Amino acid sequence: MLCRFAISPLDVIKIRLQVQSEPYNLKHIFAHRANVKYSGINQAFKTIIKEEGIKGLFKGNVAAEWLYVTYGASQLYAYYHLDSFLKNISPTVKPFISGMFAGSFATAATYPFDLLRTRFAMQGMNKVYDSIPHAISDIYEKEGMRGFYRGLGSSITQIMPYMGLMFFSYEGLCSTVQHLQRNQIISENHKRTNDMICGSLAGIISKTGVFPLDVIRKRLQVQGPHLSEYVVSTIPTYSSSVWECMKKIINTEGVLGLYKGIVPGLLKAGPSGAVYFLMFEIAKDCITYLKDSGFQILPEKPVLRL
Repeated sequence: MLCRFAISPLDVIKIRLQVQSEPYNLKHIFAHRANVKYSGINQAFKTIIKEEGIKGLFKGNVAAEWLYVTYGASQLYAYYHLDSFLKNISPTVKPFISGMFAGSFATAATYPFDLLRTRFAMQGMNKVYDSIPHAISDIYEKEGMRGFYRGLGSSITQIMPYMGLMFFSYEGLCSTVQHLQRNQIISENHKRTNDMICGSLAGIISKTGVFPLDVIRKRLQVQGPHLSEYVVSTIPTYSSSVWECMKKIINTEGVLGLYKGIVPGLLKAGPSGAVYFLMFEIAKDCITYLKDSGFQILPEKPVLRL
């Protein structure tokens, strides 16, 4: 929750850069563009503060906190059971498969929070939704239950390789660190630092690999009756098809249009991955310590006596 609060400004900036539909190429990466609302991280940061105040950098954070907490619980619950179920699979491949399906399960279970986070992050001074309850009732009334799952297909398509890559690269980086420690190339006295570095790199690798699908997901999430009312009012209309949305972005904005917002995305992914896996390792060590001390983590299943 603390990690999510800290990265909220980067997330808002990333989302707003992602949904802009203007043509994009290498010349635009470092150049200031007067014809777009947000032309880069610094300019977007200043514009949001000027127009919406500091609070503008934290729009959608309440929904995002709910998303992170429920997503983390759902993902690790699924990962635990998948890891046990796939015990006969090669340990090299198992983290990828377990992470892939655990991420898919958690995404489907918590997707409405993700959609709400995106829509609140896209609100300017003229609010589309006054609160989370208002947003839920408005979406249900005007878009039905399907409205809460706009872009779910692209999210599942993104999260499967994303979480698979994250756990796979994390396990591979940890194995590399252990190899370097055995050869006394690096010290064994900085385990937590090594966990954070491996987690940070795993987050960056996985985010880079699937970033185009994240852009598509954001574009699809803001579709609906309020499309022209968001702070970026030039968002095109897309069909619900991931591939049709991708083709339209490439045709109108170029291939690099699929990488809009990648810099704040990677700046967010690094520390997020570091904190995520650091807490993951600390939790595992705590549970192992408690088990070794004879502490019962979960109550034994009751025996049914007839």
